Amino acid sequence: MKKHILMATTALAIGFAAPVAAQDDFAGFSEGILAMIGSQGATVSFDERNVGADGSVELVGFSMAAPDGEMTVRADWLKGVPSATTPGQVTFTLSPNASVTLNDPDSGEHIINISNSGLVITLDGITSGQSAPVLNFSVMADSLGFTSGNPADPIIKALDIEFTDLSQTVSLTTATMLLTGITGLSAVDMNYDINTPDDGQMASDSQMVDLSIAFQIVADDDEQNFFDYLSGTTTAFIELSAGASSATAKINNSDARIAYTGTSAGTEIVLRAENGYLNITEEVSNSQFSFSEFNVDGMPLPPFDVSLDQLRINFSTPTVDHGSFETANAEIALRNLVVSDSIYSMFDPEQNITRSPVNVVANLSANVQPSIDWANPEQAMMSGDPADIGAVQDITINEVLITAGGAEITATGSATIDNSMGFPFPTGKVTITAAGVQALVNGLVAMGVIPQAEAGMAMGMMMAFARPGENADEFISDIEFSPEGITANGVPLPM
Repeated sequence: MKKHILMATTALAIGFAAPVAAQDDFAGFSEGILAMIGSQGATVSFDERNVGADGSVELVGFSMAAPDGEMTVRADWLKGVPSATTPGQVTFTLSPNASVTLNDPDSGEHIINISNSGLVITLDGITSGQSAPVLNFSVMADSLGFTSGNPADPIIKALDIEFTDLSQTVSLTTATMLLTGITGLSAVDMNYDINTPDDGQMASDSQMVDLSIAFQIVADDDEQNFFDYLSGTTTAFIELSAGASSATAKINNSDARIAYTGTSAGTEIVLRAENGYLNITEEVSNSQFSFSEFNVDGMPLPPFDVSLDQLRINFSTPTVDHGSFETANAEIALRNLVVSDSIYSMFDPEQNITRSPVNVVANLSANVQPSIDWANPEQAMMSGDPADIGAVQDITINEVLITAGGAEITATGSATIDNSMGFPFPTGKVTITAAGVQALVNGLVAMGVIPQAEAGMAMGMMMAFARPGENADEFISDIEFSPEGITANGVPLPM
């Protein structure tokens, strides 16, 4: 017959009294914890409690129900083994099969089955050892899965999530509250169909391989942490990378109806502040999506496909003065964005505009020397003097590319910066080449987007400050900056 553990003063005394003698007694400590849980109104039961010679505790036929009965956790067995070498460290294992039962007053009972192969959880500071300089938490599993649902269930119609080769470690440095961690997965498979009263239906069948997440932050809410990161006092980072992924998904609620399939070759996200340098990078490569339904706020679109080769955003810069000018870089790149003709045909059925891929690329670099006093950063931000933030020595346009509707605009150039005039003043040249612009403007006029008179004025202005290129419908303009002013092909620009 099952033994129910309820609130017991004796058990609490065993678990928490005599800290020097009893804190490393995991068997006594676990009894105290179970009694404390019972004292809060929860019901904990098990068929057997086996205490090993190594101080381990195994609960066979384990069950724990919340006080309100809305949730019950069950496992064939649950085992904790205290470390023989590290005070306060306990390693937990779980039976290959367990479950969580949710009882919702409105939708009834929902059972989530938990399966695992080789699941091992290790925690520091469980019994004693809370004063250790570093506390660690780790989870390892060959596989970890969550399944539930049936088509008749009003909420969870399907749920099948599988993690393969899970490896996670988290460490907390107690003196500084520095939290670091890394998670790795060789594969993630998710299939779910969930319908809630507030959010409507969310369904997906997706796969991803080679997922890695690493982070380091200070685990408190002190605003000074942000300035410590930028000043180089503390290193902080979040790094995510993932390999190929695919998904079939749909969203169905009062605001949107969306259904699509898609694939991506990889994703990378990096936010790192270290030693007075800041780097922010986000990149998605080789992605294709096919939307069979897209209706947001009552504005439906016909079925369409969209693909791109690359979406990349990068910003990197020194944030403190290291004694010299250093390279900063800013980049945004949207390469070879292709959209189905079904979208173009909504506003251009006569094909006045060429259906060419869209590219939006801007890559700029500069040599900069920051001057912000991170002990009082507000002073630099509010002074209105650019010198209080930093100095720029030169700027280089590595690449500018814009293509759309058959038109292409490119730009290259560089400039040196004079900081002695009270404000940064550039001296240099930027060459801009525009091709296919006349054809694009004519197409927009034919569509009625731009009136003919305004189109003529715009083209006239461009021709006034540009020279013809080697090809038809190509114009080139050299924009020069100097203390005497700004010119375009030698013609002064109005200031």
